[in-house]
Amino acid sequence: MKRFAILFFAWLFFCAPFYSAHADDAEIRALRKEVSELKAIVEKLTQGQEKLTHGQEQNKVEITQIKPKPHSDFDVPTLKMQGFGHLQYDYSNQSFRDRPDKNTNRFATGNLGFTITSQISKKLSFLNETLFKFQQSGNANVTVERVLLKYEHASWLNVSIGREHTPLGYWNQHYHHARWMMTSTDRPVIYRVEASDGILPMHYVGLGLFGDLGFDFGDIEYSVAIGNGRGRNTRTVQMIEDKNDEKQIATKFTIQPSALEGFGVGASFLYDVIPNDLGTVGRENEIDEIIAGGHLYYTREPYELIAEYKHIRHDDSRSVKSHHGGYIQLAYSINKFKPYYRIGFLEIDSNDVFFANLNGVEDSIHHTVGLRYDWFPFAAIKLEYRRMDSKSEDSNSVTSQVSFIY
Repeated sequence: MKRFAILFFAWLFFCAPFYSAHADDAEIRALRKEVSELKAIVEKLTQGQEKLTHGQEQNKVEITQIKPKPHSDFDVPTLKMQGFGHLQYDYSNQSFRDRPDKNTNRFATGNLGFTITSQISKKLSFLNETLFKFQQSGNANVTVERVLLKYEHASWLNVSIGREHTPLGYWNQHYHHARWMMTSTDRPVIYRVEASDGILPMHYVGLGLFGDLGFDFGDIEYSVAIGNGRGRNTRTVQMIEDKNDEKQIATKFTIQPSALEGFGVGASFLYDVIPNDLGTVGRENEIDEIIAGGHLYYTREPYELIAEYKHIRHDDSRSVKSHHGGYIQLAYSINKFKPYYRIGFLEIDSNDVFFANLNGVEDSIHHTVGLRYDWFPFAAIKLEYRRMDSKSEDSNSVTSQVSFIY
């Protein structure tokens, strides 16, 4: 037994190097096999990545070649809604001619509104703009500002029916009720809406024709509106009736030369017969109203220049009253900042009973200086100072406003 143990250990001693060498060779072969397998995997991954990259590039090419599918008359109409609103803080100092001065400061929830659009068919669409107007009592009034059915025959001829903004000039056609769209915090004094003691018929209910006519020198943009005229006072928009048979006719055209991109110049004209109001002294007769004006603008970034003038003529067969108003607005964009200045004016014949008792409708000059900051793509912060000089008062006001769409 002892001899057997000695021979066994001697055999292990002499054979161990051969086993060790054999084990090393096996390990090396295993490692080489693993490396070969890893190389094969890497090659497959590389080939797959190349195919994936090529496929993505091919998809990009295909996507860029895809054109929007035109709306079909058989597609089910879907509503699209866009909301807008503004919040602000105001401070004002008013110096009256016949009573003590008045200082006020307030936070205000501005109008909250939305537009609804729908493509009913390939050429027929619908638009609605509704406002929630907050009152001092804490309540809110709901007003339908625009409700419109539009038929697009071609670029040179579109037909609409419903309640729309009257084609009076530049501002009333380009800026509706969303404050975010405007450079300033509010409209020029000549373009105050009816509910804010405005003197122009900003809305009409009826039929509209509009389009673009292309020529070698540029384009001519035109609008024609036929509808119910004014009511017995400036605030009334005759939605479902007309107090007299005469219809309001308004037209506007703008020349846009191709040699100067962003520039336009044009004119507007409106004729109406305002019904009489037997309950008001001096309003026993109907009033023939003519509103003529001109507009000019240059709105290519970073510049903004808008200028408009309006002449209003009222003839009640006993006397003729004339009124004038207008504004010039200048702005310049510097990255997200946009400083601006606007001067506006009114010249009002105080003997016109139709404009009597309207707040702020008198001879006046308005200066506005402000800065707009595009805080986010669809939210803007505006800081504005206003100075007004009129027959009855002088005032200084400051407004900070956040306007947005959502």
